[in-house]
Amino acid sequence: MPTHAFTVRKLADTAGVGVEAVRFYQRRGLLREPAREGNGFRQYDESDVRRLRFIKRAQELGFSLNDVASLVSLSAETDQVRVREITQQRVLDIRQRATHLEAMAVALEGLVTCCQKSANGDHCPIIAALVDHDTRPTEQVAA
Repeated sequence: MPTHAFTVRKLADTAGVGVEAVRFYQRRGLLREPAREGNGFRQYDESDVRRLRFIKRAQELGFSLNDVASLVSLSAETDQVRVREITQQRVLDIRQRATHLEAMAVALEGLVTCCQKSANGDHCPIIAALVDHDTRPTEQVAA
């Protein structure tokens, strides 16, 4: 086997992903599936390593696989406007998630404060909030 050729295992290891990820990306059309060589193995090359690293990095930055597919298809073109639009949308999504996570942290901090102030024999306010934040009796809720 030439030194520039990779088996699926070597490709996955080199790119820092699992073999199943390679196969999944192939099914999604994000990575080509090379023909089998005479030895029965599929042989990948450095361009496949670069593609896998691109996919992995894009996901680490919050891009969905649909976004990655769009970016992959746009990478062959010079449509910077569309790439920028996809990236701007991802930034908005991440900022919304960050705002939501911050609100969750504030709510949890409030529960911790309530818990610290409650007497040891009282019901735990954290558990009470998780069980049911609606304070009406169950019979009234069902009615």
